[in-house]
Amino acid sequence: MGDSTTPPSSAHRGAQPTRPSDSAFVVGCARSGTSILGELIASHPTVKYVFEAHEIWERAGSGEGDSHRLTAAYASPAVIRSIRDWFELERGSARLLVEKNPRNSLRIPFLRAVFPEAKIIHIVRDGRDTACSLLPGIGGAEWMHLKPPRWKEWMNGHSGVVRCALAWQEVVEIALSDLETVPHLRVKYENLVVDPFGVATALQDYLGLSPDPAMTAFCRRISNRTEGSYHAQVQTMWFRPDHVLRAGRWREYREQAPGEKEQVEELLRPTLTRLGYA
Repeated sequence: MGDSTTPPSSAHRGAQPTRPSDSAFVVGCARSGTSILGELIASHPTVKYVFEAHEIWERAGSGEGDSHRLTAAYASPAVIRSIRDWFELERGSARLLVEKNPRNSLRIPFLRAVFPEAKIIHIVRDGRDTACSLLPGIGGAEWMHLKPPRWKEWMNGHSGVVRCALAWQEVVEIALSDLETVPHLRVKYENLVVDPFGVATALQDYLGLSPDPAMTAFCRRISNRTEGSYHAQVQTMWFRPDHVLRAGRWREYREQAPGEKEQVEELLRPTLTRLGYA
């Protein structure tokens, strides 16, 4: 399975859980595979799955620059109680509640203040591919995905795939920094679409889930090829049929202006290297 996961280790020590975890959160930049990863976990019969509970998380208000960046300072006792009560009702009798939410990749300190015992799964994807996938949502006249602190600067000063690349980089660098001392599992999108069975095994181990035929069946639906393959729910609105493979789709992108590809490569090189992308 290669480097698809980063298990908790001495490099990821953080606050100790206050009680056994019955909740887990999937985070990652938008268009990095959070939805399909969340659905893979949700296929396990003991899991209650929640898709992007934005209204609940945003009871704490907006962050810097009308962004989705929240620190622990936003987690007042009333906010913590309100969010925890809502998720506890949602969980019901399920063994594990799992929510996926790209915005929470900008709110790790806040998330940890509300759920210190929760497990965190961080999915990352090659930023060149993610930038291409972000185009319909933030590359044009509107910003429709998660908003990092500098989103207005990127919106006003850049456009197209360059804007998307800068947004990806800011989101990922914030998440990587926040997670440095936090136990978590890292999953690479590329491994998810190429080796879903291996990723499923790592998820089961990390979340304490027993192997189940339903997860195995869901893995068979995941493919690196776009034609005729499964698309996560609610995500087809962002899909463009302009590439054959999900991993490495930036190589098939044909809409760059002269020099734009080289510009993106140069901008993203430090973060791509940090994540192990050539």
